[in-house]
Amino acid sequence: MEMSFAQALNDAKQIIVQQASRIKADAEKSRVHQEMLTSQATTIGEQEKRIANQSAEIERQAVQIGELTSRLGDSITANGQSEAVVNRQGERIQSLQATVAEMEARLGEQSEQIHDLQRQNELILEKLPTQEDIEALASLSALLTKKISPAGSISRVEPQLRLADAA
Repeated sequence: MEMSFAQALNDAKQIIVQQASRIKADAEKSRVHQEMLTSQATTIGEQEKRIANQSAEIERQAVQIGELTSRLGDSITANGQSEAVVNRQGERIQSLQATVAEMEARLGEQSEQIHDLQRQNELILEKLPTQEDIEALASLSALLTKKISPAGSISRVEPQLRLADAA
């Protein structure tokens, strides 16, 4: 099977056209791969920037968390101190309430004593002669003194009131 020169040329031409098509296809694939690599490189660059930004944000938040942790510790300490103050004040209030209760009891006792003393005073005042009684005794005494004085034998005795007898 011998090939003629024209046929060999046609075969060579077909091989060249096929290879040119393959080269074009390969070039297109290479261009697509190049574009894809460029796109991925851009994406990788953007991702690296994001990672850097996120790292900075994470560091900022870590510092903020540290500050908040410190403030939380301070708040917990202050809360404990406040509770201690409140407890002391509660104990003081209870002590004062107990003192108030004692004073109220004493006040009640003293009020009863005052009432008893007032009743005793009223009883004593009832036993004491009234102003009318004193005036009547004075006039009676004056009468007795007048009648006894002219006789001269009886000495003058002034009436004396004793509170002990009246009570």
